[in-house]
Amino acid sequence: MEKVHQFISSHQQSVEKSSLCRLLQDLVRIPTVNPPGNHYSEMVDFLADYARSLDLTVETYQVPTAEAAVVVPHAGDYPRLNLIARWDIGAEKTIHFNSHYDVVPAGDGWTRSPFDPWIDGDWLYGRGADDMKDSIAATLFAIRALKENGLTPGYNIECSFTCDEEIGGQLGVGEIVRKGLVQADYIVNCEGGSKREIGCGHNGIVWGEVVVYGKPAHGSRPHHGINAFEKTAELVMLMKEELDAQLADPNRIFVTPSQTERKPTVNIGGVFSGPISGKVNTVPDYARFSYDRRVTPSEDVKLVAAEMQELIDLANHTIPDLKAELAQESLLLISPCYVRPDDPFLKSFQQIVTRRRGEVASFQTTTGFTDLHFLVKDGKPGLGYGPWGQNGHGIDERVSISDLIRTTQIYTELMIGAGLD
Repeated sequence: MEKVHQFISSHQQSVEKSSLCRLLQDLVRIPTVNPPGNHYSEMVDFLADYARSLDLTVETYQVPTAEAAVVVPHAGDYPRLNLIARWDIGAEKTIHFNSHYDVVPAGDGWTRSPFDPWIDGDWLYGRGADDMKDSIAATLFAIRALKENGLTPGYNIECSFTCDEEIGGQLGVGEIVRKGLVQADYIVNCEGGSKREIGCGHNGIVWGEVVVYGKPAHGSRPHHGINAFEKTAELVMLMKEELDAQLADPNRIFVTPSQTERKPTVNIGGVFSGPISGKVNTVPDYARFSYDRRVTPSEDVKLVAAEMQELIDLANHTIPDLKAELAQESLLLISPCYVRPDDPFLKSFQQIVTRRRGEVASFQTTTGFTDLHFLVKDGKPGLGYGPWGQNGHGIDERVSISDLIRTTQIYTELMIGAGLD
């Protein structure tokens, strides 16, 4: 294994195509921005070619357009594509590594172009450098390191590189799981944990939007109308009061294996809008705003969604002249996830991380969500772990090159089967 680890370190920043950083930079240069889902075909073609160069068996899966359009109406213009790559050695057990290749929009304010990745000291910058093309590079380069050093893994290796995690994952990991394309015994979702913390779960979400209807009138005679903006303000105040009481329920708190409390949260108004034809001298007859409810593993996502509906019903009966409803087309539910850390697979991975990092690794859940819940819902043991970076979804997103190397080395040890029964 030390020979493999030295190989990975020596190929971190060379100008050769086999360089670990060169691979990550090539991935970042493909702007797979979601929404809407740009350059998915280009990314999947690149990954398929790279996987074939490693003599992996490759399967590209395109979600049928009619099926995809139910989730993403523009799927006809932006096909949804996923890639499965396998190294089958005829072993009894299989380990699956998953990473998503879509990235959020870059926004303004970057030091340099977000899709022209650059290196400064120990940092590699670019949109997707941390979330999560670094994990794709680490997975593929771990396989390259084993192959070029003549080592055979202890298990069949199955990889998926999937779309749409940034909008819920239904057409990415959700789709390949529904279609039976994941044929593994152990799962590594390559995010949700890093450094000495191994992910064993995540919060869920209820995302939705509330529509408030009013009655238009001339701005000089506002008493002739019903101001949807004012009614929205009343509604939000009631929602905050009711939700603050709801979220304070101690039974909703989840305590992680590291004894960290995960509390449910809500964020109202991340997206809001008024009437398209609104004018300064018109009483607004329409308003719309979003809510982001984070659901702990101690809660049930369907019950939380029902509670949001009950809250809107309460408001309609409590606030005079209020007419509000949930916009069903925007509703998104993602279940929280928790895998017991005493599972033998997770304990074995903990030993590998502890050995490679020189400090005892621990288990943690994340307040965000990942695709892990899709992959472990049938009871498979799974975990979240990837390279450490900063500013994911933010300006000047970056990954630590030294940590990228360390994580790649950890993946190789797991592939070899070090520590697994």
